[in-house]
Amino acid sequence: MTITHPHHPLRGQRCEVVFIRRGVDPDLILRLADGTHAAIAMSWTDSGQGEALTAAQSGPDLPLLDLQGLRQILHLWDQLRQEDRFPTPRRRFPRSRPARRKLPTGKH
Repeated sequence: MTITHPHHPLRGQRCEVVFIRRGVDPDLILRLADGTHAAIAMSWTDSGQGEALTAAQSGPDLPLLDLQGLRQILHLWDQLRQEDRFPTPRRRFPRSRPARRKLPTGKH
């Protein structure tokens, strides 16, 4: 895939697509020549013809979250709960009590 945006500092460089993030104008996660990763909008590349998509995409739809990522989130959540790092929420308004009415004293 080649960066084609006229004002991008890496214009004209070819890069390997390692991941695609979904969206209206999907982001391509690229491996640069020095081995680092960078994100760039798909519209700023020549991948509009689908070359990078077929190389990086493993199926008809990219998953929003893979199973390993979900497990990591649950592990972090459990750790934070065990460390009691969640503050107890304070109520903004005091709990209202039901109104107590006095019945009129009189003859029934």
